[in-house]
Amino acid sequence: MRSSETPSRQATESRSLSVSVLRQFVCLVLLILALAVPSAFSQPAAPSPATIERVVVVVDGRPLLLSDVNDLARVRGLAEEAALEAVIDERLMYQEASRLTQTEVLADEEERALAALLERKPALPAEVGEAGLRRILKRQITILKYVEFRFRPQLRVSDQQVRAAFESDPQAGESFEAEKERIRERLERRALDERVEAWVRELRGRADVRYVGREGPAGGP
Repeated sequence: MRSSETPSRQATESRSLSVSVLRQFVCLVLLILALAVPSAFSQPAAPSPATIERVVVVVDGRPLLLSDVNDLARVRGLAEEAALEAVIDERLMYQEASRLTQTEVLADEEERALAALLERKPALPAEVGEAGLRRILKRQITILKYVEFRFRPQLRVSDQQVRAAFESDPQAGESFEAEKERIRERLERRALDERVEAWVRELRGRADVRYVGREGPAGGP
């Protein structure tokens, strides 16, 4: 439900974990989309394991099912509670991201992402099924494109910030010139994480999230 309360540490950590794992997936998809990899999904997928279906949460009047949570948990290697919060976050991000024409997912992008995912986790077709994998990939690539379109151009890391980070890092090498691009990349990644986390908090604050048959994160919306 909507709430004006400040999220508790538990709720905040849950969402930070969700965003952190999403960023890891984003890095993977960026690599996938940069490669011209032909589709490896040429064989029919084995049927997914039977799930006793039920609604676990309603987001802005739309139900999320237990199978949605289980599928994402398998794809991203998450525990059930983390997967539930990640599904909610992704639903909210996707609802906003899919409104832009710039986030349209092309067929070859989806195929390349699917091929690379199956190369890393070949058992997924039997666990999730092709349709479920494609839904997850389309949703996450759409979110990635939105993040890159909306937030990436806003990132500005000055040379002074890079120099300060170099001088305060005891593990940095002796040469600033050799280390500066690595440090700049790290600072940009951190800044992007912060923008995405703020976006997710904003979406959660506006959303009507109703858990079914369980309590939500303590102090969360």
